[in-house]
Amino acid sequence: MRILLTNDDGINAAGLQTLEKAALRLGGEIVVVAPEAEHSAQSHAITVRQPVFARRLSRSQGEYERIAVTGTPCDCVRLACIKLLDKMPDLCLTGINHGANLGWDVFFSGTVSAAAEAHSFGIPSIAFSLATWNKPDWTNLDLLVADLLRSLLAAKHTHRNFLYSVNIPPVSPLQMKGAKITRPEPTTKGDNFEEREAPDGRTYYWPTWDERKAAREKITDERFDSAAVRAGYIAITPLRYDVSAIEDTALHPIFSDYQPDRALR
Repeated sequence: MRILLTNDDGINAAGLQTLEKAALRLGGEIVVVAPEAEHSAQSHAITVRQPVFARRLSRSQGEYERIAVTGTPCDCVRLACIKLLDKMPDLCLTGINHGANLGWDVFFSGTVSAAAEAHSFGIPSIAFSLATWNKPDWTNLDLLVADLLRSLLAAKHTHRNFLYSVNIPPVSPLQMKGAKITRPEPTTKGDNFEEREAPDGRTYYWPTWDERKAAREKITDERFDSAAVRAGYIAITPLRYDVSAIEDTALHPIFSDYQPDRALR
């Protein structure tokens, strides 16, 4: 099995190194193609107006290939699948993100979007996130992720190219209660901006997150990812990227016999 690894925290991030250790426990061929620098919250961005460089690193950290890319997480996946690899990976793993990707975050996350990009190539993909913004403890996390991977891969999947987002609570596996299959929480808006003054007197705005404004603690239904993680469960969220809402029939009567030439009458 050939496994492609990437992330959005950068190729030297501790979370990616932990994921590499977990992947090695599965066996097979490991290839790391990750951003040279941090690209958090890049969503599904790709590079179109400048060149993308790829630099093969020495194998001092193991006998597998590690390639640093100047682009975004999705650039890494696209470049790997189209140019860098001689054959498609059998599996794509992304992360382990330093910070949760819960609810609406899946649309902002470079970690989840990189997995989604691999999914678009027909590759089964799993994104991993450690749900804390504080100093993370990566101890034994490779053992847990390897065990999760064995279970996820053993499942009888409805679709071969599945896509999962896995959020791990920031506690020891001994303290975790188990795992729950979840859905993204309802949209919460904790986005905020602090108004500040630059040295030259100009006003600028620094993006922040206001947990009180988001009021995520009000979501207690553990069928939602954020509530499950707060309760001490690993949240496994199956995703799909069909964002159409064709069942909305409001427009059908208006446009069923629409004649564009009437605009010129």
